[in-house]
Amino acid sequence: MKNKFLTKMSMLMLGFLGLSAMPIADGKVDFDDDQTAKLADELTPESLQTLIDAFNKDLAENDGVKSINSQIEGLLAEMRDAEEEGANAKDEGGDPPGDSATAADKDINATADANITKLKTLMADKDKMIKALVDTAEGDSPLAILKGKIDNMKHSTKYLYGSDKAYDAFENRNWNQLAAGLSTVATDFSDKVVVEKLSNDLDYYYRENPKALKSLHRAKKGLPDFWPVRTKIDDLVADGSIATAEITQARKLNWLPKNKQMIQAEEGKIFPVSIDIQWSGHQLSKIEASWLNLFNKEGSQAYKMSFAHFLVNDIMKKARKEDDIAQIKGIYTATPDNATVAGNYINRQNGLLYHFWKAREVDKKYRAFNLGAPTTSNIVDYIDNFMKSLPQDVRNSYDLQFELSPSWLQAYKRRYEVIHGTYNDYDGYPKHPKDYPGTQFVPLDDLEGSDFMFVTFNDNIEILENLPKEKSQLKFELFLRNIHVFGDYKLGIRLIHIGRKIVDGDPDEFNVQSVWSNNMPIFTDEYAPVYDDATGIITATYNNLEVQSGWSTDITTFEGMKAGQVVKIKGSTNATGLVKNNAVFSIGSDYDLSTGGTLTLYVNPDLTLKKLTSTSAPDAAASTDVNLATGIPDATLGDVFRSTHAATTAITEIANGVEGQEITIYGQDNNLINVTLSTTGNITVASNATLAVATDFVKLVKVGDAWIETSRVVSK
Repeated sequence: MKNKFLTKMSMLMLGFLGLSAMPIADGKVDFDDDQTAKLADELTPESLQTLIDAFNKDLAENDGVKSINSQIEGLLAEMRDAEEEGANAKDEGGDPPGDSATAADKDINATADANITKLKTLMADKDKMIKALVDTAEGDSPLAILKGKIDNMKHSTKYLYGSDKAYDAFENRNWNQLAAGLSTVATDFSDKVVVEKLSNDLDYYYRENPKALKSLHRAKKGLPDFWPVRTKIDDLVADGSIATAEITQARKLNWLPKNKQMIQAEEGKIFPVSIDIQWSGHQLSKIEASWLNLFNKEGSQAYKMSFAHFLVNDIMKKARKEDDIAQIKGIYTATPDNATVAGNYINRQNGLLYHFWKAREVDKKYRAFNLGAPTTSNIVDYIDNFMKSLPQDVRNSYDLQFELSPSWLQAYKRRYEVIHGTYNDYDGYPKHPKDYPGTQFVPLDDLEGSDFMFVTFNDNIEILENLPKEKSQLKFELFLRNIHVFGDYKLGIRLIHIGRKIVDGDPDEFNVQSVWSNNMPIFTDEYAPVYDDATGIITATYNNLEVQSGWSTDITTFEGMKAGQVVKIKGSTNATGLVKNNAVFSIGSDYDLSTGGTLTLYVNPDLTLKKLTSTSAPDAAASTDVNLATGIPDATLGDVFRSTHAATTAITEIANGVEGQEITIYGQDNNLINVTLSTTGNITVASNATLAVATDFVKLVKVGDAWIETSRVVSK
């Protein structure tokens, strides 16, 4: 082929499809349906057709192909002329008599057969020539097909995947040689020259492929695609809204104006985000080994990337996933300039839930519906009552979204099927609440585990970005044999309009809001970090706070929360300092932050804080142990059982379980209640055991149908 790019593309396509030669028919590229479908998935149908058209055009313009095409055209013209002459002769004089007619026909048929044979030979020669052109790169012959790594992937003598790109070259790039099976030695990333070469390759790759990350990093479902995106935001964006109270009245004598309006600018803030990456030689060697393992999959599709590309692939996948989570669950905390520990991604910005929390709990911009807690048995009625609580003109509109967790949507579906088992009014998951087709269910992954649900208009949630392309732009620097990679971009999210009370008691006071929710907790147990600035003052933007390791200042003042808020301050075992009992904190005595416990406070009308509860130790990790109140533990419920019996109980049998499963049964600290085990039912113990205290236990393993004791600690 004359076009080097097309030559290399053909090699990549052959490797991808596992073919030894390009399929050619009638002088053109001819993939079958399955091959076309595979390539279309990789390239998009439009790009594939453009590429095939370019192949065919390039092949047709080859001098050798042109020569054969000329011969074919001449032969076809000669055959047409001979056929026309024979037809004309018959028209003019008719068929010659007798044997002469037979001889003439035989001569014409013989000539036609010879021409057809010659035509077939020319067509075969043409296909053979085209295949040779397609399969041969100019000045760079293909290597053997990889064995034991990636099946059927061809490389050139100089480049991984025959890409002709500097970062895919084999020279001085052992990681590319490893991928191609040309080396078996791990790369020495302690060599400064090697690290510099890799650093330059990373930089070159992302300069040439700035959009590559956009198509690679979709590990998470992401945010709803109908949420609009607003770009070129540097810091803040604002849209004005007008709230108008009732205006009309009966005719009267005096001039009695009653118009009450409020104009408010709803602001949205965008937050700067940083990515800092550093690799040492030892780290790079470990990453290289794990990267090469990706190629150890028999028959799997080849990865179209070199080691340099792979290095940042998973990191940027993680960045995009964190973008989505922070957009929903983020609680912003500014990182101090003297910070020595990297901040948590969840604290890099305020997310959608924070905007709901602040509007509901602090600013009182919208009214939440008091519907109680949803359950799997009441969920259909719960959502129906939610919809009925909306203003009539809102609930009957056709541009609403009902956001909830995927689990609650699943519960709605299952309960709906139980209640309306004979109905067939939706396929798969329901698209909208029953009787409200204008409201679309939108399951949000990041609401999973939460009972919080909300309704708003389809265009009321807006994603904010400065320059979207910044998310894929990384910069690379080399220092002391380490590669430093960094990137900066801006991201945010907002509710364009929330609401505003006009005057207390006005019939329309909540009709001006654009978001509605239940009154369940918006956050579960999230805490925002607080850094010590040595002032003793906490200025809070969120009500659950956790002092960071190294805190040493006594806390004397608290600002930022409204009256009626419940505030929690969590200590740290790596901190010192006290929450002082003073005019601001009415807590009885100073609270020691070094215990790691939590001080819970209530904000009084005068904005002082009074103690509600406190703990003197860090919160215990959530337990997966099973409370045991019967004589028959069910092994499908867990592996550790702790007695909660109300009276002394004998364990007579163990239900269920699988071969080889081990369980542990503990007693409890109650002098009047024991748990006893003996060889009975399907239980086999070395001797009778009495579990008299919480630290007493017996371990048993299932073998066949029996549970057999393996060890015990018994105090009696």
